[in-house]
Amino acid sequence: MRRDEFTSRFADLYRKEKPRLMRLFMRKLGNRIDADDLAQETLARYFKAAPHEHIVTPEAYLTRIATNMLKDRAEHRATRLALRSVPIDEEVVASDEIDPLRALTAREDLARWYTILSMLPAATLEIFSLNRIEGYSYREIASDKGLPLWVVQKHMLKAIRHIAANQDNEHE
Repeated sequence: MRRDEFTSRFADLYRKEKPRLMRLFMRKLGNRIDADDLAQETLARYFKAAPHEHIVTPEAYLTRIATNMLKDRAEHRATRLALRSVPIDEEVVASDEIDPLRALTAREDLARWYTILSMLPAATLEIFSLNRIEGYSYREIASDKGLPLWVVQKHMLKAIRHIAANQDNEHE
């Protein structure tokens, strides 16, 4: 393909598809700056793909690229959240038979954690336990349970937010 033909095809597709991609990203992200960045990145990835002149439905191909970018973004954010989160047992004091005050505090902490965790839906609690107690990765849980990775991430985010909210309420 000649350079001027390529430039013309890019300009046509850009004018036609960028508004549609912007709407898609705005619905998912609610942020115009991120939506614009991702729309442009989607179009750039499309034109880097080879051979794009053989693609029958560029709209579908662009949508697939956009969807994959949203999934990658969600996975990246979930990973960052997991790295920043604090292990659940960090505040729990180990029971010591010699010190009755420490034993009482540990029992109270255990009861508080039981109450907080028992408020979670069963599926969320199971996924949270597999990750935080058993040490399974999100991907391993998704594979074992036959769930998409984003569902596992959604349950983990729900559990982490629930715990954080209830920890904050407990300390006030």
